[in-house]
Amino acid sequence: MNTLNDILDKIKSSGLMIVLGVFSFYFAINAIKGDRGFFKYLYLKNKIEAAQAEKAHYAAIKKNLERKVAMLSEKSLDLDYLEERARIVLNMAGNGEYVILDKDIDKQQK
Repeated sequence: MNTLNDILDKIKSSGLMIVLGVFSFYFAINAIKGDRGFFKYLYLKNKIEAAQAEKAHYAAIKKNLERKVAMLSEKSLDLDYLEERARIVLNMAGNGEYVILDKDIDKQQK
């Protein structure tokens, strides 16, 4: 009878350990690969860094455009820049000037 009780106690205690082990394994897997796990954290961290780099790129473009617009405003009109833009937009040249066409003109203006 003693041995039967010992066996039942061991099964009960090992069953509890098995259940605890399964729960621990489940939570460990979710902590690593779950929706809020470590891999998702790394993925989102990389996405944030890429978005910040893109934001900085567009901020530089915006600053460049604001500078060009400021040169064309009434308060600080840059006549040389105005003439340059008029020639580019209207595709014109002055008398006695030669125009050298460049294939990469769009790349140079941006």
